[in-house]
Amino acid sequence: MAQTREWSYDGTELAWLQQQLSRPKAGAGHAVSELVPDGFDAYVRIFHRFEATDGSGRTRTWQARLDGTAIPFHAELSHLSLPGEERTPGEPLWQTEEGALDDRSRHALARCLADVSGDEAVYYAYDLAALVWGEPAPVVRRSTLAELETVRDEVADTVGASGPEFWWPHDRSWVVTSDYDLLSTYVGCSAQTAQLLLDDAELETLPITPQTRVDWYADRPQPV
Repeated sequence: MAQTREWSYDGTELAWLQQQLSRPKAGAGHAVSELVPDGFDAYVRIFHRFEATDGSGRTRTWQARLDGTAIPFHAELSHLSLPGEERTPGEPLWQTEEGALDDRSRHALARCLADVSGDEAVYYAYDLAALVWGEPAPVVRRSTLAELETVRDEVADTVGASGPEFWWPHDRSWVVTSDYDLLSTYVGCSAQTAQLLLDDAELETLPITPQTRVDWYADRPQPV
């Protein structure tokens, strides 16, 4: 018989963040407010780059996928709305990962945030990943932005290679969320920090709001 596991944030560093997430009062789908707390001056969506499966390290942006189409690049764009790719023989597949920023974007994001927070302590949390991997509680590590990759390596055998799902500094001046099931990362922060992210050439970003939809059908008809 299947067992029901109780999942509690009480006594964990994630408790404050989970308490500030909110479901939209009306409307279909899911929104940024379910991923990042309200109250920040600005919010940014970071689109996970598509990576070539041939090991070359090549990446493609969502905007590149839209080139030559009439599909606009917008804040609620779903990967399901991207056009299919015509591959010639020998061409690799282009894939992006749920719940994990690609290496190029993750390094750029950490660099931008380091300009804001320096060597301040940062919390890295794994929530749904910990549940899926059978952990008894969320997995949280306290380190610095400079040690992000070290943290990822240390927990890979415990919660997998995705994430972190949530990161935030000790002063809670920003929050990064890479939801386990989504192909974009969402950030709540100051207007100044948001501008750093929006201006960085290594990141594919758009400004958003807490009401922006994030689900797979954000810009498509809901399946019946």
